[in-house]
Order: sequence, then structure tokens, then C-alpha cells
Amino acid sequence: MSALFAAFDPKAFRWGSSSAPLLETVVIVSVIAALAVACALIFRHQRRRARPKRVVDQWQALAVMGELCPHGWRAQITVYGSGAPLPADAPAARVPPVELEWTRFDARSRQVAVPRRRWASTIRGALQAMVEDRRTDLTLEQIERATEEHDALMGRLTRLDRRRRNHRSGP
Repeated sequence: MSALFAAFDPKAFRWGSSSAPLLETVVIVSVIAALAVACALIFRHQRRRARPKRVVDQWQALAVMGELCPHGWRAQITVYGSGAPLPADAPAARVPPVELEWTRFDARSRQVAVPRRRWASTIRGALQAMVEDRRTDLTLEQIERATEEHDALMGRLTRLDRRRRNHRSGP
């Protein structure tokens, strides 16, 4: 230990009593600024990628729904004119509403799995609502699968724990 203290020369260190040369200060500040800009760009890129694009026309809605519903889907748009009789479940609106009924088909039986009806003030808004509904369904399906997997894992762990306890308490 004393050899370590003997090799230590306190005069070789500044100990904060003198300032760093200007060039070192400029380089350090530049590196910190560059890292801050890089972090901001990465954060912005991550947020932009996480948010799905809005549907702007029927062709984009067709493409997106084709990806989101790989086993098939069908939609019907009804545009009501002013003064036209509306269904009982139509929302109150100042402008004539647009009704979009859509269904998703099941993979196995090709029967209707999910029928939906959405109301909007524009066709674009109805198409966007349909796509958002399907994205929400996919998110809920993923959560449901993860919960089922977690429950199955917990069930296996509980059975293993019981076996271990029975094995210890056995003769």
C-alpha cells in the first residue's frame, strides 16, 4: 500500500485549481452537443416509426386492411343525404353521416368473425375508423395471447412446485 502512495505524485494533477485549456473545453462541449443532437434525432425517429400512418384514400385503406385481415374482409359504405331516413343507432350530426359496415372473416371456416359498424362525417374518417378498429383488435389479440401464454406458464410452474413439495414430504 505504501508503494502505491509513493508512486502517486499529487503535483501531476490539477485538482480543480486551474481551468482546462480552451481547446479541450471546446472539444468536450462539442462532443456533448453532438451527442445531445444524436439522442434527439434517435428519439424523434423512434416516435415517428411507432405511430401508424393515417389512411388518406380508399386504396390505402384497401392495402392496409388486406395486411391486417389476411383471411379476408368486406366493407360497405353508405352515404346518407340530407333529409334521408337514418337507422336508429346513427349518431346525431349536423352533416349527413357516412356509415361503414365491415366484417372480418375467420381463418378456418371463412365465416364472419367480427362484424362492425362505424359512423363518421366523411368517407375518409370512416375508413380511418375501420383501420383503427382493426389495429386495436390486433393489439388486444396480442395481449390475449400473451396472457394465455403467461397463464399456461404459471400453471406449469405451479404443477412443478406441487411435485417438488410432494417429493420432499414423501417417505
